[in-house]
Amino acid sequence: MNESLVEWTLLREQNYLNKCLGLGVKKKIFQQYSTEYGRIDFAHELNDGRIAITELETVVDNKSKLEYCKYQCLEYANIQFGKMEKPLIVILIANETPDKYKKQLINFSQEHNFEFKTYSLEIVNSYYKQLIEEAIKNSGVPLVKPVANNFTHLACLNRFILPFLDLEKEVLKRNDFVEYFDLRKDRADSHFKVHKQMAEYFELIKDVSETNKLSEIQLTDYGKRFRDNINYEFTVYQNYSKSELKQIALSLEQKRILLESLMNGNIGELKGKANLLYFMRFVHLTEGIWVPRGRKMDKQKRDFANSFLSADYSEITLCNWLNFICTHAVELELVERIKTNTEYDRATLTSLGSRVLGFIEMDLHLKRERAQIPLQL
Repeated sequence: MNESLVEWTLLREQNYLNKCLGLGVKKKIFQQYSTEYGRIDFAHELNDGRIAITELETVVDNKSKLEYCKYQCLEYANIQFGKMEKPLIVILIANETPDKYKKQLINFSQEHNFEFKTYSLEIVNSYYKQLIEEAIKNSGVPLVKPVANNFTHLACLNRFILPFLDLEKEVLKRNDFVEYFDLRKDRADSHFKVHKQMAEYFELIKDVSETNKLSEIQLTDYGKRFRDNINYEFTVYQNYSKSELKQIALSLEQKRILLESLMNGNIGELKGKANLLYFMRFVHLTEGIWVPRGRKMDKQKRDFANSFLSADYSEITLCNWLNFICTHAVELELVERIKTNTEYDRATLTSLGSRVLGFIEMDLHLKRERAQIPLQL
């Protein structure tokens, strides 16, 4: 396990962390907090009113790690919180650290009046797996697994709905989409299918085909409203061919329609909606700190995300999933994406996103209870 996963686990298993520290922890006050003396892993207020700053390390098994730990602790010793007494500096390392380096850190701690503490990587790993298992349990009715696809923006739904507006119809055949998706090319057929699936996931359309007949696609009530609220002016797009109109930005009313569909209680088998739910859960659980800026993601974070999603995605597929679904959530104003100077951006749930997540979880819970309570007899 890397340090970030250890930190994430320890801060959620306060009883075990308190046992390891043995200092009477009252509450956490800082986590990954930048100061002029370095970035604090985390700090706690103790029961006696003191502040404890913890320098967290995994296995210290080389001189470089040892010297970094010492240097950082000496820097922390310069921190002063107002008129309070100087904070207590705690070195917390994995018990699996070789004795050679443990002894050096113990002597270093005694020399500078620091606290030296250890934790078990094996125990932390066990807690980590337990937390992941609890996180991925369905709150209510069974949910389909999240699915990766190349649908980058929900605004691309307008590309699929536009023919219904142009042709002033509520039922179309596949041939009606030829110009919009350039279906004469083989690759375009897969693009058409992905767009059609996403429209089905949000219940904008339904397939009304009969056996041995050409496919017919009909707008639902959601779809009719979605079509009628496209922000589309021909004068704006007159220089574009129909196949060049990849997306048209969602209007405010279209966002509302998609949110209505997301929250209508019909999410179990609809992968486009399920993706959003899983992503909001992921942001809530990880505090949204692992949205890759590109197609690179370190192995520990990749393993965490795959465990959470019950998937086995490759690095590129997983990065695409996180980026695309994050974009969907941003388009619906469920999430705010915060750009950083690191390899990962940060996503935070908006007030709307928190309410939508809470509502869906409650709805799923009520569905489960409706099915299971009678079984108590």
